[in-house]
Formats: sequence, C-alpha cells, structure tokens
Amino acid sequence: MRPEKFLKPECRLSFSNRKRNAYERMLRILHRQMLIISLVIQATGSLSLATHQDWPQWRGPNRDGVAERINLPDRLPENLQFVWKVEVGEGYSAPVAADSKVVLLVRQREKEVVLCLNGQNGQEIWRYSYAAPYTPRADARPHGKGPKATPAIAAGKVYAFGVTGILTCVDLGNGKLVWQKRFSDRFKKTYPLYGAANSPLIEADLCILGIGGHNDGALAAFNKDTGELVWEITEDGPSYASPIAVDLAGQRQVVVLMQTRLVGVAAKTGRLLWQVPFTTQYDMNIVTPVFHKGMIVYSGYHGGTTAVRLVKAGARLTPELIWHRERLSMYMSSPVIHGEYLYGLSQERSAIFCLALKDGETKWFSRRGLGQYASIVRAGDKLLVLTTKGRLMLVAADSSEYKELGRAHVTDKPAWAHLALAVNRIYAKDKTHLACFELPTPVGNKSESSNYRSLQDSERGD
Repeated sequence: MRPEKFLKPECRLSFSNRKRNAYERMLRILHRQMLIISLVIQATGSLSLATHQDWPQWRGPNRDGVAERINLPDRLPENLQFVWKVEVGEGYSAPVAADSKVVLLVRQREKEVVLCLNGQNGQEIWRYSYAAPYTPRADARPHGKGPKATPAIAAGKVYAFGVTGILTCVDLGNGKLVWQKRFSDRFKKTYPLYGAANSPLIEADLCILGIGGHNDGALAAFNKDTGELVWEITEDGPSYASPIAVDLAGQRQVVVLMQTRLVGVAAKTGRLLWQVPFTTQYDMNIVTPVFHKGMIVYSGYHGGTTAVRLVKAGARLTPELIWHRERLSMYMSSPVIHGEYLYGLSQERSAIFCLALKDGETKWFSRRGLGQYASIVRAGDKLLVLTTKGRLMLVAADSSEYKELGRAHVTDKPAWAHLALAVNRIYAKDKTHLACFELPTPVGNKSESSNYRSLQDSERGD
C-alpha cells in the first residue's frame, strides 16, 4: 500500500508537492550532467578532456612540447593576467599539472621536496621530502644544486627523479610514499657529471629513465606500481636528455640520447634495436629527440642537428642519415614541430630558428641574444617561448618569416625551468618561485576553459 493512503487529506497535497519538487531537482541534476557530456564532446570529440588540457610530464602530454587542444591568443598582452605566485624552493625542475593540481620537485636547503599545489590558488595540498645533499662541480655552481628532472603524473601517482639519482613514487591524492629507489648499491656514482636531469617516462606499466653515473649507468625500466626492475641496458651511461616513446618500424620503441649515442629499444623488453654514435664536448647530450613521420631529429652541444630514419632489412633495423646541419646546434632547448617544419633555439646564434624537416634547410632566424636556454611550446599555429631572463614571447609558427606576436615579462629572476601550459594558464618557475598567469581568450573563439567556467557557474546556481 502506498504511503499516501495513511495521510490525512490535508497532508496529501504537501506530500505530492514534495515528490514533484524532488522529481524536478532530479531532472535539473540530469540536465547538468548531460550538459557536462555535451561540453566535453564539443571541446574534444571524446570523453578524454583532461588528457588534452593537462600538462602531466616533461614537455607536455606527448613529451613533444605540443598542446594541441589549447588556443593561444592572437596577440600576447604586455601585462598578462596575474593569478597567483608562491615561493616553492630552488631548482630547474619544471612544474606539471593534472586534475587541477600542480606538482613540482624543488630543493629546500639539503632536502628535495615533491610539492603539490592547488592549481587554482597556489595553496599547498601536500608535500613529501627526503634528504638529498649535493655539491655541484665548480663549473656548474652558478646553476645551483638542482633538482633538474621534471616529475611525471600518471594513474594517480607522481614520479620524481632527484639530482642525486633518487627515484621516488608518491600518491597524487595524499603525497604518501608508494616506493623509492636509490642506486648507491649498484653504481659508484648515482648521477652523471652535472647531476641527474633526465625526466621519467611513463610508458604502459613502466617507469623508464637513465640511472647511474658517468661511464657507468643504464637505461632502466621499473614497474610503475611497485618499483621492481623490469629491464635495463647497460651499454652506456645516462645523459641529461629525456626518453620518448614512439611507434617506429612497426613496434613501440623508447628512443633516448644516452651519454655517447642515440638508441632505440623495445619498450616492453628493453632489447636494443639500433644505435647511432653521438658524442659531444663534455658529454652534454641534453636535448630531447623529436619524432616525425618515421624521422628522428636530435642535436647536442656543438654537435649539429641530424635527422635519421630506420631502414628494415629482415629483423634488423639500420639508421639511415637523411640530413645533417653541422653549424646549427641545440644546446639545452628541445625543439617543437609544426607541419613540416622544426622550431628551436640555435646554440650558435642564441636565436629562434625555423628549419625544413625534408632537407634541413634553415628558413629563418630571429634576432640574436635570447640566451643559452628557452622553453618552447607549440599550441596550434603559435609558439610560446620563455627565456631565462623571464621574457615570454608569442611567435607565429610560420615558415615564411619570423613574426613576433607580443611579449610579456613574467619574472625578474632566472627562469631555467620549462614552462607548463594547462587549460589557458601558464605556470612559470623561476629560481625560487612558481607563478601562474591566465592567457586571454582568442577573439571570436570560446575556449575550453571558458566552457568549464560557465559550467561551474551553472552548477553553483539552481
């Protein structure tokens, strides 16, 4: 029997009204849920919006310096909209962003700290710290004590690699330690000459990076959930360049500049598939290789810029030279690709350049004097370039000529960390502080972030 039968007549109307109000509230909730799905599909064509808008690892979602789903403004205003700034600690490790959190690895005195901040306001959510005393070489003291490698966020965990070679995995939600690896029992030195700097790659269920010291190290893969060693190759020591994962010659490969060579290994097993000798003065292999249509482009300290492709003969893979530019080198800055052109920072000129990928021909150089390093990010047909002097520039990714679309000054301190671009916000780390700025929305183009804000406003109302 329905409960209305037991009510007095004068009570039945109020009971019916309560049922109707509850039903209407349920319809409003359902409507908002459908609006969420609609906005996500409009913005991304799928239900994986966070994947496109986050910046979860070194050089972004695909480790190539590209943020495809983000729309940069037509002009960069001189005064960017400031959101927040907090003191975090020293180091060149870059911020990463996911799930509305910003994570970075910093030095605070003799400790390294994995720090998690609220991406909206910069407030600290949690921290995990450990002792990491480090004395840099005399010629590297102006650059401080690190850390240098950028963390990675994947499947609710953070993976950080300190300047002395300590690999740490913590929970993204609460900062609690999941596992940690120290390699002093395996190598006489647990970091190369200028400190560990290659950023962890999360590939399937593996955490992959170079470990050990100069002339005595390995490229190693660990189970990302347990820290257990899965495979390693010990033919060469680690460099300061970070690995990438690509589909190449019909299989998934990890490609990385090691201390003295460029190598490709099978991602699942670590089997060495091919290698190219590549030595630079002081063993300064720092630049992350880039991949484009079967081509791998790499560079190093006064080592020129080279493109190779793999030729398959039976089960054997042989690298074949496509082109080499002897007098165009990249020192620390990793390049980006747009269409059939590569954009990077020339070591010889301290200038941005555009190069044709088909033959290595240089199309243009910007003015000189940008410094030893700049982080470069491409979104659509524009580049964001952050120099060590704290100058942020918007540049057209146009092969016909160098076109600067505005510049802003974001910090007065040296900015050696790679910038992060998530939704429409820039996260810039200088020597000691992390700052957040909001980019203006392109004219006539409603950004994904504005869709989110509209949705949040509708959820707060009834």
